[in-house]
Amino acid sequence: MLSKNFFTRFKEHRQYLYISILFIAIFFIGSSLITPKITSVTEDLIEDLIQGNLKSKENIIVYEFNQLDSYLVNAKKIIQNSIATSVKSYKEKLLFTSDLAVSNLAISNSFVYFLNADQTSEFYGAKQDSLYKSEIDFYLKANKLSQKFVVDTIITKANSVVNRKIYIQILENNTTVAVGYDVDLLAFWEIFSEKYKGDGGYTVVANKEGICMLHPETKYIGKKLEGYFDEISIKKVLQNSIKINGYYVPNYTNVLKEKALSEFIGLEVLRYYDTVKIGETPFIVVVSFPVDIHLKETTGNIQRYFSWISFLAFATFMLILIVSRLQLKKEYLDNLRVVEEKEQLVYVNEKYQKENAVLQLNQLKKKMNPHFLFNSLNSLHVLIDLNPDLSQQFVLKLADVYRYLLEDRDGNLITVKKEITFLEQYVFLQEIRFNNSLNVSIINKCNDKILLQKIPFLSLETLVENAIKHNEITKENPLLIKVIISKKGITVVNNFTPRKKKDKNSHNIGLNYLENTYKYYQIDSFKTEVVDGNFKCTLPFITVK
Repeated sequence: MLSKNFFTRFKEHRQYLYISILFIAIFFIGSSLITPKITSVTEDLIEDLIQGNLKSKENIIVYEFNQLDSYLVNAKKIIQNSIATSVKSYKEKLLFTSDLAVSNLAISNSFVYFLNADQTSEFYGAKQDSLYKSEIDFYLKANKLSQKFVVDTIITKANSVVNRKIYIQILENNTTVAVGYDVDLLAFWEIFSEKYKGDGGYTVVANKEGICMLHPETKYIGKKLEGYFDEISIKKVLQNSIKINGYYVPNYTNVLKEKALSEFIGLEVLRYYDTVKIGETPFIVVVSFPVDIHLKETTGNIQRYFSWISFLAFATFMLILIVSRLQLKKEYLDNLRVVEEKEQLVYVNEKYQKENAVLQLNQLKKKMNPHFLFNSLNSLHVLIDLNPDLSQQFVLKLADVYRYLLEDRDGNLITVKKEITFLEQYVFLQEIRFNNSLNVSIINKCNDKILLQKIPFLSLETLVENAIKHNEITKENPLLIKVIISKKGITVVNNFTPRKKKDKNSHNIGLNYLENTYKYYQIDSFKTEVVDGNFKCTLPFITVK
């Protein structure tokens, strides 16, 4: 009787057995076909990630070395413009630049040297070091110098490796002026490695002669890199970049890379070779990525994940098939769960938008602080000689700006009145920087009650900075910006004359921050557009319930 009942139930449900066998076959066939494709796609994705990581590291290298080079660039401009200023004035500026250079922890010493026509000399060092003075004096007197001369060399001493940079120029009165400083490469690497921690391979930098400038193993710094340029020569690396408008950019059709055994980590690595340009000097950047970690291990993990996901999906389907008769009873609960998940997703999305907006605000402030401070100090440096009274106002306004940026506040909203006050201080600094080439006018068509409305923090400064950053600004074609306050919101309008050469480091952080802030408060009337040759941005007021 039991056997008869078994066969009866088997006949009633045999279609489920056939469907199960069919899906088992489809699962194994599909898995065998999809796995190689996943491997290929994964390798391509990892390659793209590595390329992005490579460009990120190159941008860091360019920024940090340009920071070190900036002092020499400033000194060079001062010397070349010395004809238009008094001897006392340009000497004071050179000494100021020399003192400013040693404020960088990676610069061990700096000097200013004058060799007069009667062969008498004057030496000013940022640090009192008679041995250093004798060394510089001997070098400059022993070498026959041309009208303009640049020294950029690596000097290895006991327990130190320095990159000595000197700019020398003979003036019309036959006075030789030399300005220079020493970059302590070991100290520079210590600062660099502490500042840029993280995964994604390690970076080696060499000059065009193959002498190591940066290396995670400091014993290689200052020495010629052995083993790096056996298969791929230095000449080939330099030629693999093409020169466009004075910048070295990678030729993407022929990326230089090779597999090698790393002397640093003792593993097989994939090395990418590229060239960046610091001032007028090309540097070679070599980024090494462990092959096992970034290719083999990642690919293997993804394949295992796919196999587990496929297996779990198959097991889930079989479970659903077996309990199909109970599906109707569970339908209500499942629908209720879906509704709750949607509500949760809405909440998570709102929370994400708020956190993203706050994060972008912090990024905006971090980006603004050093960049804005650098430009402001340069403007102040020039203004001190031209107009001391105005320079005092400039310093006070600059202090107010940074007090506003550093002020603690709840949330990322601010009243229109406070934002307008801050904008006036910020515009004061920028109009001095650009002289008559920048004009910002604030037009208030409303009463004081409107000034208590809320807008995103730094929103007006962001739009003014965005206009300055992306438009041509000249005396013949000045930048005109209008900030119009109305009952419905604020409109910022500027004449649209985009720069011919776009900023590669621009990531639209400011506009993204504003857009995410308005999304979080569920306001869709924020917009940017180009109308009749003008760039226009509408900032609606935000009412917090």
